[in-house]
Amino acid sequence: MKRTPLKRRTELKNRGELKAKAPMERKPMERRRKPKRQAANDNRWRSPAYLRWVRQQPCARCGSPADDAHHVIGLHWGLSGMGTTAPDSYAMPVCRACHLDVHRLPELQRCQPGWLRHTIARGVREFGGDIGQALREAWAFIDEKEVA
Repeated sequence: MKRTPLKRRTELKNRGELKAKAPMERKPMERRRKPKRQAANDNRWRSPAYLRWVRQQPCARCGSPADDAHHVIGLHWGLSGMGTTAPDSYAMPVCRACHLDVHRLPELQRCQPGWLRHTIARGVREFGGDIGQALREAWAFIDEKEVA
């Protein structure tokens, strides 16, 4: 079957004009770190001051300088889950290597209540006010869960 050539309604523009123009000048993107926002329906206790203090403590597992504030995971206490982090009062100091091990090894996850109690006990001596109150509530919650 023989086809007839299509006729254009508008003529093609000369592409040479487009190539002759200088390329647009690129501006470097401005990089800004957006602060992590807490969801409006998330009422978990948050304290940057407490987490800063936790990171200054020695690692709860090996005693080396801590890099991270690890929030408790894997104990089925209903504090954390997919896409959520436990309140900051349930954070303990760990170095990077131990932090990776805790997330990888279930037997280390079972050690978290003891490490957490030790961290909270030091925190209660260090802080008063709202932070001290949140830590005492966390201690009572851990005792309640350990008895059950």
